[in-house]
Amino acid sequence: MSLQPLHSLSKLKLFLACSLLSLLVGCGFALRGNIEIPEEAQSLWLVIKDGNSDSLRRSFSKLVEQNNLTLDEFADNQVIVNRVSFRRITTTLTSDSDVDEYTLRGELDFDIVNKDGDIIAKGLEGFAERTFEYDANDAAAANSREAFLNNEIWQNLSQQILRQYAAYFRLR
Repeated sequence: MSLQPLHSLSKLKLFLACSLLSLLVGCGFALRGNIEIPEEAQSLWLVIKDGNSDSLRRSFSKLVEQNNLTLDEFADNQVIVNRVSFRRITTTLTSDSDVDEYTLRGELDFDIVNKDGDIIAKGLEGFAERTFEYDANDAAAANSREAFLNNEIWQNLSQQILRQYAAYFRLR
């Protein structure tokens, strides 16, 4: 067996990997890391007006901790979530009128309020959705997949809140 074909194959793989990496970097792709927030805004508090979104609160608290921020009830800045909506929507049906796909959709509206109670950013929004195929023959796996996607939606909404919060303070 000759080493020449293997050597040229590895060169081709290396070339393709470098080309793909260059393409991704060139189009602006970057992994999302920690969210940079100015020093004066690193302590904040989350208020959810409808009060029934423990999943959002847990996800947001975890994200704040991951970004080395402080969640403090007496912080100078508050994120006030005015509306939270989470729906499970039937997307497609089979020929027998059974559910084939669901779309999970989370939406929220929020404001940023300063220590004086003044709204400093009003009418901010976030939404996330995921579609998944439901398999009635494997309901346990479908339910597990749905729980995973629910969690992913809450994480995404939390990131949107924190990114918009950070953008406000960076642009000030």
